Amino acid sequence: MRMTPQGIFVLCFLFTGILWTCDGLTFVSRESLYTQLANRQLLHPAQLLQLLNVPAYGVHRELVAKDCRAAYRNNRTTSGLYVVWPKESPPMVVYCDQEAGGWTYLQRNSARNISVFGSHKWNQYKVGFGNLMGDHWLGNDLIHHLTKQNAFTVRFLLVDSQGNTFHADYSSFRVDSEGNGYTLRVGDYSGNAGDALTDMNEKGTHDNMKFSTPDNDNDRWSKNCAEDFGGGGWWFDSCHSAFLNTDQTIYWGGLCGEGRSCQATSIMIKPSNKNCSPIPLPGAGGHYPIHTS
Repeated sequence: MRMTPQGIFVLCFLFTGILWTCDGLTFVSRESLYTQLANRQLLHPAQLLQLLNVPAYGVHRELVAKDCRAAYRNNRTTSGLYVVWPKESPPMVVYCDQEAGGWTYLQRNSARNISVFGSHKWNQYKVGFGNLMGDHWLGNDLIHHLTKQNAFTVRFLLVDSQGNTFHADYSSFRVDSEGNGYTLRVGDYSGNAGDALTDMNEKGTHDNMKFSTPDNDNDRWSKNCAEDFGGGGWWFDSCHSAFLNTDQTIYWGGLCGEGRSCQATSIMIKPSNKNCSPIPLPGAGGHYPIHTS
């Protein structure tokens, strides 16, 4: 009798406790997986039962997608909450936009009057905050784990007060480790929102800048940009031509600011179509990617 994959999973579960190895694969029960989630605080308890790629009988560690695009290529086409498990990383839950081809969300800010993007300290930006089904910051540690495993394209999505949607795409995106200040690395720009991250102006640039929060000032201004602009963490220079982690005025140079308001933002990534080879830079975890078609 030929057994289905689900039948094999169940059989493995019957002969295991919480964790076991079956045919070279490490089986993890659903209950054990829940306890390992690095960002469980970004979920309401009921949302644990809404994870679209976690069956009741559990999962095999090696078969969990490393990002939303990988899940999409495995015929997971429903948008919602997924567990992803990058290499050398704890498992995490992310919101996946599968209708658009497998984008992994890093941030959402609907700029409501009551926003989750108030004043947060370094450790809160490190682990993440908010709710994955709404406004949230995934967490700098998890963003680093996600983006170090592959070459990623990033999309900054902005919605103005009339509901018009704009986007800024960058051909590569990576966030360094905490030891290097979660430095931002982005590639070439395309889109219709304008390049607010790599253009150099009187406020400097955001590319290759370390992350700053009110209690950890890494910008190049004489004061603390994060503290002066409402407590939002960001890759400030002196200070910003883009700033999306705010409960005040969302800013994207030439598009969103004091004269023209934006009502919502999102930051999302998916694997790039280009190959990357890292060049080591001074400092822990620092590198620039070289891209070839």
